[in-house]
Amino acid sequence: QMRKLHSTGGFWLVLGALLLAASLRLLFWFLVASVVHELGHIAMVRALGGRVGCFCLTGTGAVIRPSRERLFSYWEECLVALSGPMASFLLAILAAAWGKHFGSGDAYLLTGLSLALGLFNLLPAGPLDGGRTVRAILSWFTGPNRGDHLSRVLSKVVAAGLAWAGLWMFSQGGNFTLLLFALWL
Repeated sequence: QMRKLHSTGGFWLVLGALLLAASLRLLFWFLVASVVHELGHIAMVRALGGRVGCFCLTGTGAVIRPSRERLFSYWEECLVALSGPMASFLLAILAAAWGKHFGSGDAYLLTGLSLALGLFNLLPAGPLDGGRTVRAILSWFTGPNRGDHLSRVLSKVVAAGLAWAGLWMFSQGGNFTLLLFALWL
């Protein structure tokens, strides 16, 4: 049983900007992909005997905080972090099958969005699922303080690489989305 569901002003600001900039069809299928991704995390928390204490929608995504009745081991933290991308990949497979059998453009849009969401979240940086996994593994082997330090350094390296790629893409006439992600990280 979830105790708290809330959103931040940043969530509503980003949602408003997206509603102005993107099609409702794109936003709908992105919402479906995002919900399935987060349900993957929630299902794993529950499978490991935990409870979701707080679900917060922020300007940079959803944040799930398990209730602190039971702390997760490093191994369990990896399972919780990786369950979101795995749910995204499963949805992409199912949506691709839907598209193949029924020829739906929406199915292929959902496939691409879900794949992109899962892959992006596997980046080994900051609050992303890949970053949480790397931090748990590094903390397991080197201790929590050293693991946190090493994961912060890795996050900065990944963010710098994304910033460089974003600047290059923008200079070649592409959009600035990757640069925004780098700044967020």
